[in-house]
Amino acid sequence: MSTTLQRVRFTTAEYTRMASILAGRRTELIDGEIIEMAPIGTAHLLVVTRLQQAFGRLNDERRLLVQQPLIVDQFHEPQPDLVVLREPLARRKPRVEDCLVVIEVSDSTYATDVAIKLPAYLMAGAPAVWIVNISTHADPVVEVWTAGMSQPTLTRDVVSGAGVTVLLDAVFDGLSEIPDQEEMSG
Repeated sequence: MSTTLQRVRFTTAEYTRMASILAGRRTELIDGEIIEMAPIGTAHLLVVTRLQQAFGRLNDERRLLVQQPLIVDQFHEPQPDLVVLREPLARRKPRVEDCLVVIEVSDSTYATDVAIKLPAYLMAGAPAVWIVNISTHADPVVEVWTAGMSQPTLTRDVVSGAGVTVLLDAVFDGLSEIPDQEEMSG
């Protein structure tokens, strides 16, 4: 008798009910699987913080989320680095249709962000997705994706979205001095 292993895909509702079991762990739900998130490196931390500052007005309006859950569909609840909402945060977890821009800062996660998260965001109706590719710290770039595009618009100077213009020189300042494969200590 042979047995076939069957994977169990969790829904976003089931994932939410597991919160107490997962407490203290940085996880996200990707295609029904619970994935432990990579540690945040120095370059990633700096870029997310600088982008949050650039979107300051939207933060004041409660329309900016930083590393918070986003329901994409029944089997995806990632934690994008930044999300710009159309309206101030309501009394429920935000959904892709609530977003103007979804932003992933990609260092060690670039392949996964482009192959798995990006298509999920776009298929669920995200108007724009920015992949801030810092996998090579000396040559960072923002990939701007919108529905129907087979290739992104690449920018290293200025990126605009949700009524905000971001000067990338300030966001990427000093990244080249941080080793690409920084050693995690602590």
